[in-house]
Amino acid sequence: MADETERQLPRGVAVSRHHGPPGVVWRASAGDPPSLHVVVQGAFRLAQDGACTLDGACALELDAGDLVLLGFGARGAGPGEQRLCCVAPPTGAAPAAAEVISATYAAAPGGALASLAPLVHLPAGEVRRAPGLSAVVGLLRAALADPSPGQAALARSLLEPLLAYALHCHERAGEAGAARARGRCVARAFDRRVARALRLMQERPAERWTLEALAKAAGLSRAALARRFLAELGVPPLRYLAELRMQRAAELLAEGDGSLASVAAEVGYDSEFAFSRAFKRHTGEAPGAFRRRSRSEGAAFRLPPVRAAA
Repeated sequence: MADETERQLPRGVAVSRHHGPPGVVWRASAGDPPSLHVVVQGAFRLAQDGACTLDGACALELDAGDLVLLGFGARGAGPGEQRLCCVAPPTGAAPAAAEVISATYAAAPGGALASLAPLVHLPAGEVRRAPGLSAVVGLLRAALADPSPGQAALARSLLEPLLAYALHCHERAGEAGAARARGRCVARAFDRRVARALRLMQERPAERWTLEALAKAAGLSRAALARRFLAELGVPPLRYLAELRMQRAAELLAEGDGSLASVAAEVGYDSEFAFSRAFKRHTGEAPGAFRRRSRSEGAAFRLPPVRAAA
């Protein structure tokens, strides 16, 4: 996020904590005013026009730790109503309380955030990898748990930092294939089974995923998953996974001090050699050279476009 945009972040207006039993439904503003929602406990669906059923074509599945921004982009670009619907636990599972933290904001001055999509979804894994965002969420939860006036004022004071960190996390996570995934999710809701496969890859990129394993987890045949995934994202599932791994590797190289072998292991490669070859094939640059360049430039890295199929 450019410095100018950061100086024009909208002012936090109100913050609230919703909690209740499984099945509870809360209405969420679709952008008038803009709002931010953090799932603390429970599994939810964010649905358009109240379509919270399991087969609702407009439902986006959310788990504990997920964060959603609604309506910070151009006005009128998104749907008019959203509902957060808590999903009941599976049969036989212990009931879990549902909890969501919701914040509303004034309109961004001068349309500073107009380029944002009307819906931005940050999965829990990305939130956890952003220490600043995780810390502010933790402070906000602690403040909201105490009903005293002083803690209420503290909670309100955290709204601008919360949004700033969320936008920074979105920018970092929005490159390559991950950006395409969230962009499509805004244009129209994901096929829920494709969304399930996406979530597995995003949360466990180092796992040895095969098309068969992903299809089984999504409840589809291999052919059906490949067809639906390509229609949603414009790339095959394993190509998306390769791009996701390279994005994560680029973050680790640019911002961490781990060895190439440790980076390789974290993104699912057995050897440093295999990882280095894959990284260079995707970016046109060896991992070591990429790390040196990203640090010498002193700016947030940008993963180059994919140059060859994985």
